[in-house]
Amino acid sequence: MELAERKQKILRAIVEAYITSGEPVGSKTLLAETGISVSPATVRNDMADLLAGGYLYQPHTSAGRLPTQKGIRYYIDNLMTAKAPSPRACDYIDSKLSAAADTPENLLRVAAELLSDYTGFAAVTTTPPSGDARVHRLHFIGTGRHTAMAVLVTTTGIVKSRLFRCNFVVTSEITQVLQKVLNKALAGVPLKELTRPFMQTVASSFGELTLLTPQALISIMELAQQALQVQLWTAGQTKLLFAPDVDILTTRGIMSFLGNSEQTSQLLFSHKSGMKILLGSESGHRDLLHCAVITARYEIAGGCAGAVALFAPPRTDYAVAAGAVAYICHTVGTLLDEIINI
Repeated sequence: MELAERKQKILRAIVEAYITSGEPVGSKTLLAETGISVSPATVRNDMADLLAGGYLYQPHTSAGRLPTQKGIRYYIDNLMTAKAPSPRACDYIDSKLSAAADTPENLLRVAAELLSDYTGFAAVTTTPPSGDARVHRLHFIGTGRHTAMAVLVTTTGIVKSRLFRCNFVVTSEITQVLQKVLNKALAGVPLKELTRPFMQTVASSFGELTLLTPQALISIMELAQQALQVQLWTAGQTKLLFAPDVDILTTRGIMSFLGNSEQTSQLLFSHKSGMKILLGSESGHRDLLHCAVITARYEIAGGCAGAVALFAPPRTDYAVAAGAVAYICHTVGTLLDEIINI
């Protein structure tokens, strides 16, 4: 339902006053803050219409009005503009994330910490869902006379590595051959297809090189299995104890929800791209009835990948929170793109 312009101004003022103070707003306060040139009676009539429409409620007789979940939803969808962090804050975020971009795991861990520190709420970052992940490239590095390291880089920005032992002397020439042959055979193959029977088929196609590949192929298969598991990093859960209008039971529920990585990742991956703000019951989880979830999906190589999310109280500055999530999410995607294309 589209609200008339004056009612939009009234609803905006009430939501923003609620975010700031949590106190009910009356008609006189609205006239002073909005500059609407109508009588208090007209404002009261508009507020009555908004109450009847489910956008506002009155906590008790003679009190002002507060926004309902429906009212906050309308504000977010129609009246709010996300506020990007200040240039100084952006520079700080950029420097911290760039310094952490040695591995995807470290980058995502630091991103969660930065988002939590900036907002004062609980933050979550994830690796991408595994469904569409493919082998981007493989590296092999000699680490000893009979040991080497296999490095798997996926198309979704995951980097996994492990040492393996060889029955032959490892030389730079051998690692180069392994790298060339196995990249040719496996680049672009979905991770979920890298099973033992598939690897045996690949090995049998190498002819006289077969003796060089068994341990390397086993290592790649095991790395692929690891990369298929979604990883989550959480930060700042206990900060919710100090958030406005959040009690210990609400915090316990949110922490319980975040303790289940499978349901958390399912919620954060429930939308394909862009940003999503879920209010209370919209999440579909009882533990989040008194929580707002602000989540965005970062992109790698132009495709939707993992998530950056904030778990906040209902009375939060959504414009600031959404701006922070969007900025950190975009920066994470850019840096992960650089990591996988080094």
